[in-house]
Amino acid sequence: MSVNYELCDHTRVPQLARQFTDLSNIAFAEYDGAMEFSYEWGEWYLARPGTDRRLCQAGMRGDQMVSQVLVAMQDLQIGGELLRCGIIDSVATLPEHRKQGLARGLMGRAHDAMREIGGADAAVLYTNPAGHPYKFYGRLGYLTRATAALITGRRPDVTPTVVEIDPEAGAASLMSLLNTYHGAHEGYAPLTPELWHWHKLTVPESTGLRVMARSEGSDALATVSFAEAQLLLGGERREVCIAYDLATPELSAERMAGLLAASPREWVAMIVDVASPEARHASALGLDTEVGEAAMVLPWTDKARAALQEEPGIWYPMIESLIGV
Repeated sequence: MSVNYELCDHTRVPQLARQFTDLSNIAFAEYDGAMEFSYEWGEWYLARPGTDRRLCQAGMRGDQMVSQVLVAMQDLQIGGELLRCGIIDSVATLPEHRKQGLARGLMGRAHDAMREIGGADAAVLYTNPAGHPYKFYGRLGYLTRATAALITGRRPDVTPTVVEIDPEAGAASLMSLLNTYHGAHEGYAPLTPELWHWHKLTVPESTGLRVMARSEGSDALATVSFAEAQLLLGGERREVCIAYDLATPELSAERMAGLLAASPREWVAMIVDVASPEARHASALGLDTEVGEAAMVLPWTDKARAALQEEPGIWYPMIESLIGV
């Protein structure tokens, strides 16, 4: 690696939110499924629960951050165990500084920090299995645990079965519903008041977040959230509503249609485990695959290695690590 680069953690990066946002927008501009982000989003995303500037890594050229690795520590369900995981995302290098060993150097620093500071059992990340980074992560020891896909299609032409609600007033009931519905899914971080507050109450207005639900008294019976986004798909920017945090008893194509019909935009997108009931029902509704995603895990402790010996279950694609909403 050139001596002109300094590797450090995020405590050393000036104007961090601005540099993080600029680097992300430039580095991901060519990738299908990528969003374009605002500075408001950058500030919000860096406040993600579990994010610690000592864990996040940067490659600096003078005062400019030219390469980055973001880390958030959260407990995730994997192989029937709740593992302490370092969730890696936003691994990016400016085009003119690639092939200098920066990503490998920063990943090594991030791994060390996650284990020494965060007490991590494992690291988890997402990447396109058809892209070069997938092979790079495999060489670092990451194992593919699940395959997901970004799927898109027209909003179902049926009567919506949910209405918009106040995510603060309905927090307890919605968290309980989502934790029950996704609790056994691999890759799921059980919702806490802190996570809920960040996800639903402090998210930038530019995302157009809408939390929908069907309730009986104070109990939420079904829910889905929508965030507006401009995704790069097939080389073009497309206005879509990302549907996520979906939960309903006895899911069927008909019930999914009732939830997705509440989308504020005509085009809807989801990220689903390709082996999940959600993927099967979405296909029946006419949603098609746009981009593949692999969930990869690097185990460090005996607990993590034993968990990965268990048969993989349905994976919960972490929307914030994949798209950033």
